[in-house]
Amino acid sequence: MADVKKVLVVDDHFEMLELLRTLLELSNEECEVLAVPSAEEGLLELRRTHFDLVITDVRLPGMSGFDLVRRIKKLEQDVPVIMITAYSSSEGQKEAHSLGVLRYFSKPLDTDAVLMAVHHALHGEELAPAKIAAVYEAESSSGVSTAVRKRLQTLRGDTGATGLLLASLDGQILFEAANNRRLDFSKLAGALGRTIQQSFALSAHLDGEVPHTIQYYAGETIELYCASVGREHFLAIFFDVELRRGRIGTIWVFTQRAIKDLVELLATGPATPAVTQSVLFVDQGGWKLSRSSASAVLAMFST
Repeated sequence: MADVKKVLVVDDHFEMLELLRTLLELSNEECEVLAVPSAEEGLLELRRTHFDLVITDVRLPGMSGFDLVRRIKKLEQDVPVIMITAYSSSEGQKEAHSLGVLRYFSKPLDTDAVLMAVHHALHGEELAPAKIAAVYEAESSSGVSTAVRKRLQTLRGDTGATGLLLASLDGQILFEAANNRRLDFSKLAGALGRTIQQSFALSAHLDGEVPHTIQYYAGETIELYCASVGREHFLAIFFDVELRRGRIGTIWVFTQRAIKDLVELLATGPATPAVTQSVLFVDQGGWKLSRSSASAVLAMFST
């Protein structure tokens, strides 16, 4: 079994803690992640346990990130540190350099760069771009703008997805990207489009003009997250179970943000009205909403 590295993340913003934790857990790194909201708590953990990497915000309640790094040095712990900040300055960069900080990142984070820095810190070597979780070696698009393509690439990088699909509800694929071709995206797009469309019938009973459906499927080898994008499109995100399972809540946070942007980027008419949300959970033991459409999706994941 590979040596499991221990990473300590220190940030007082829950959203950033979850982002960093999920980014690491969805990557191919074999590591355990402990997240704490203050430098004081981080210091306590450092006294209890050896960590292979510390990632800390600069501005924290109480002790600052810089103070934490100084305390780490006093403990004579030779642990690499990556710092992040929403208030980057030349003075901060100089101070980080003088303290021997490995990398100093500004928010919003470049997730690819962070992953490369993490790999370098844990293994002492540079991570080849092809090995970053957000790889796009099998990517194709048809009829989508550069802005849409970039937004989808960002979503894939944020979540570490092994595959991503944007299609119309009639099954026409607008964008696809995948690390492998185990799935027939053309058949899958049609089945998912029908399932999303049939779920829209619920909106009439929930006082919604434009439904927003989110679906989750857990297979033996692949996890699927699927959501409607307005009335005419849907987005599907795939994860290889063998690599690592992600946190459902965090993935949905990234996905819902992307959907909001995609609706605007894809829109050709007036702004869409308020949204009503429905949720479909499908597992290998059953189905909801539509036997025919759900069965079609399940069959594709069982091959």
